[in-house]
Amino acid sequence: MGYPRIIKRLCQHGYETYVVGGAVRDMLIGKAPADVDIVTSATPEEIEVLFEGYPVKTVGKAFGVVLVAGYEVSTFRQDRYLGLDDKACQVTFVEAIEEDLSRRDLTINAMAFCDQSGALIDPHNGREDLKKRRIRFVGNPMERIYEDPNRIVRACRFLARIDGSFDPQTFKALKECGHYVRDHVAPDRVRIEIMKAMKIRRASRFFYALHDIGVLQYIFPSMEKCYSHAHGPHHLEDVFDHLMICGDAVSIRYPLLKLAGYLHDVGKPLVYEYNPEKGHHTFYGHAGAGSEAAREEMGLLRFSNSDIDHVSTLVGLHMRAMEGITPKAARRMLKTLHEHDIDFRDFLRLRLADSQANLAKRPMAIADLKNIVHAFEVESYEGSFSVTDLAVTGKDVMAVLRIAPGPKVGKVLKSLLDRVLDQGKELNSRETLLAVIARGFQDA
Repeated sequence: MGYPRIIKRLCQHGYETYVVGGAVRDMLIGKAPADVDIVTSATPEEIEVLFEGYPVKTVGKAFGVVLVAGYEVSTFRQDRYLGLDDKACQVTFVEAIEEDLSRRDLTINAMAFCDQSGALIDPHNGREDLKKRRIRFVGNPMERIYEDPNRIVRACRFLARIDGSFDPQTFKALKECGHYVRDHVAPDRVRIEIMKAMKIRRASRFFYALHDIGVLQYIFPSMEKCYSHAHGPHHLEDVFDHLMICGDAVSIRYPLLKLAGYLHDVGKPLVYEYNPEKGHHTFYGHAGAGSEAAREEMGLLRFSNSDIDHVSTLVGLHMRAMEGITPKAARRMLKTLHEHDIDFRDFLRLRLADSQANLAKRPMAIADLKNIVHAFEVESYEGSFSVTDLAVTGKDVMAVLRIAPGPKVGKVLKSLLDRVLDQGKELNSRETLLAVIARGFQDA
């Protein structure tokens, strides 16, 4: 059952019913809505009776929310907050759609559309704000933020999404209440907003907005330190701008890789040194320092261990030289990437984005990129990047050396893998490796 049928059935039984929020916003700018939320004058009990026999699930009866065939259908309501916490919220069902829309965060999200009559309900001039690409809170900005401080981060994300700007009163309230993000917003909710922002092509607008209202320091303090930080003679842009250009250059198809782009040089302010006599700016060890900073800050935001490892590893490896890479070096890099479950193409995408973000140099030439890709593809084909890829096993090692299971077996296998990485896949045949074991490890 599609959402038009749900709306039609509710309307046929005398209930006012509308599509609301993001779906209306997306329709007005010509985008297919990703999610459709429905509000109605029907109570949860009335919704359940009306759709008896259909897939119905009550997910928040106290808040008037029922799932019908996968779509959220909510009763018109007003929320009254008694503190900076969702748990301190009192819900009251109301009769008019305008009352329901008044509880929403931003004007561009506070519109309703009647699928039956084609009427747009827009009591807060959200359509005009959308046209002017303006982010404005519904009613009193301070009250909207107090109701849910996570709206501070959401406002920055929506600014990036519509490539807009803040209404002056909204901007003032965001700056005054920025510390609420540190004190009253669960890290999980901030993480969700970050990853939603990674689906925006120019997500740099999200990070610039967070900086402008003083909130970035609570989310990615290492990134905040990059703002206006000197970058030396090899760059025309400062460190923060370089991060933003790099992240923007990564496709939204790779959200974690895009995040790595925005974080890849956060270690530079942490290791920065300046020699006034020579006029040298140095950032020795910044990749490692940035990797540790990304790991720590993503951990505080409760990213999964695999996501943290993925991003921090890319940050730590991004300075590895690729131009003119040798087969041996390619195999070594592939082994490292394999250990962290990273596709070499993602690593190269980050390197290319990093190159494009340097405004003082020409980006990596297409011919050079093709040569690097070819080198990795050749070595990745039938490559050996872990001991399980070897043509021999631990049992073979024990048989040849006549030893019992123990640490020595693993050491021999690791040494064999190192030799294969150094010399190439030709060494990885059972006959050759058995000979190497017999010849080189009897006294090991």
